[in-house]
Amino acid sequence: RRGVLERIRSVFESYGYGEVVTPAFEHLELLVAKAGEEVVDQIYAFTDKAGRKLGLRFELTTPIARIVAENLSLPKPIRFYYIQPVWRYEEPQRGRLREFWQAGVELIGVPGAVGDAEVLAVLINALRRAGLPSFKVHVNDRRLVEALLHWLGVPPELVPSALRVIDKLEKRGVSYVEGELARMVANRDRLKRFIELLSSDPLQAQLPNELPAAAREAVDALEQLLQELDDGYGLAEFVKPDLSVVRGLDYYTSLVYEAKTPLGGELGSVAGGGRYDDLIRLVGGPQMPATGMAIGVERLIEALRAEGAPAHRSRRSGYYVIPVAPSFRRYAIRVAEKLRAKGEKAVVEVMGRKLASALEAADKLGFRYAVVVGQREAESGVLTVRDLEAWKEERVPLELLTGS
Repeated sequence: RRGVLERIRSVFESYGYGEVVTPAFEHLELLVAKAGEEVVDQIYAFTDKAGRKLGLRFELTTPIARIVAENLSLPKPIRFYYIQPVWRYEEPQRGRLREFWQAGVELIGVPGAVGDAEVLAVLINALRRAGLPSFKVHVNDRRLVEALLHWLGVPPELVPSALRVIDKLEKRGVSYVEGELARMVANRDRLKRFIELLSSDPLQAQLPNELPAAAREAVDALEQLLQELDDGYGLAEFVKPDLSVVRGLDYYTSLVYEAKTPLGGELGSVAGGGRYDDLIRLVGGPQMPATGMAIGVERLIEALRAEGAPAHRSRRSGYYVIPVAPSFRRYAIRVAEKLRAKGEKAVVEVMGRKLASALEAADKLGFRYAVVVGQREAESGVLTVRDLEAWKEERVPLELLTGS
């Protein structure tokens, strides 16, 4: 886990994103503003001693939007990343936990394909660097789906509900989606055509001629995005246009996407994101273009295991100082303190284990070096240092080892 997160963090920082940390809870009113009906029901909500209604954050985009709205002097564009836990009251199962971690980025102040392509490049390269062997990012534009729902005859007040139904297509199947939408519309021929379109590429599909201009704008935006990813980043092969992707959060305004693996089920989607140009205004700031994505850390790790990806091990580091007898423990502590003063990680063997067992423990704990302290070392000031990675041993003067 740590190795995966280190690699993801390195990708985020390589694109110039800086880490931001948000409070675990926010005012409930803020969290529910554009969350979506289903997600609202999953918020851990409570009233504090002052009578304020609060909730544990269930994602990081809304809290970060609040931070931006309250700090308008931040230089633009704003590039934030986070690796933090979130909470949702769900039925625990594989790929779904009540407490889980998200690793993501938010790019504030850059409109259109330029910003969206950068965030998608961060996502794709983070998943590649983490070791995910096969995935595609399925992209869509909500404006196109909303235009199709209007053409279908869904009343405006039911569009959010219809989007949530479509969001369940992969989990519940075509029959469920068709049945739920049939309750909202009367034209069965158009409904059948709409269901067919859901499984198509929006850039290749024969769309109805009656669609408004917003639908054409959405298609153009997707084409520009793919061109930007291809010409600028060379990553278009990882992206697949998909009309069925809508995402479950109501704050998305245009682009939406999910990173999917061949595993299907709860491990099928390991990340998601999109553009939310209205959210900062809705939480008290000015209108500001914004786009972002989040990786589900636990889902990604489960997917890596299921795909048989090689485990990432953190690099060996630090010194394990082993006194060969209790009488040398304090000298070993002084050696460790000198190493720490130099900025090194150092631990003293305090369990009284024999040398062979202590070396085995140092190896299992991931230390790079074992420093053996006995009578000869204490008297001469020359320590026995064993490299646990190369399994080589040498004698090193204390002053040279600790820089003192």
